[in-house]
Amino acid sequence: MPFRHQSAVLQKYYSKDLPVSFSNECIHFQSYLLTLPKDNAPKTILGMLQKIIESDLQDVFPYISIALRMFLCCPASNCSAERSYSALKRIKTYLRSSTKDDRLNDLAILNIESELTVNINYDYIINKFSELKARRKM
Repeated sequence: MPFRHQSAVLQKYYSKDLPVSFSNECIHFQSYLLTLPKDNAPKTILGMLQKIIESDLQDVFPYISIALRMFLCCPASNCSAERSYSALKRIKTYLRSSTKDDRLNDLAILNIESELTVNINYDYIINKFSELKARRKM
């Protein structure tokens, strides 16, 4: 698919964010990238956006900057949502079907963020809690 046609398709899809002149701006940005030395040319989408910011070209290529930021912010897949449902399925089994929603949400978060929960120092938390309870009794 020709470059001009691809940018036109993108512009039509995001017509509220990208004006009709987006295609021309893409051509000018491509020409700018070709003028850069090979060792200084960006190799990734993030590199292109960093190049625009480093060179202070946001005013020259405003819609390229917008399109690159939109691309970098869009999730590539819905893996995190699927992972959450998978964790929920492991937590709420047939035997635990009476679990209340608040507790179930807390358990799901602990399971999903298991890398963080493994590193928690439970002894410190228990000691702090017992100190607080001991102060109240006196």
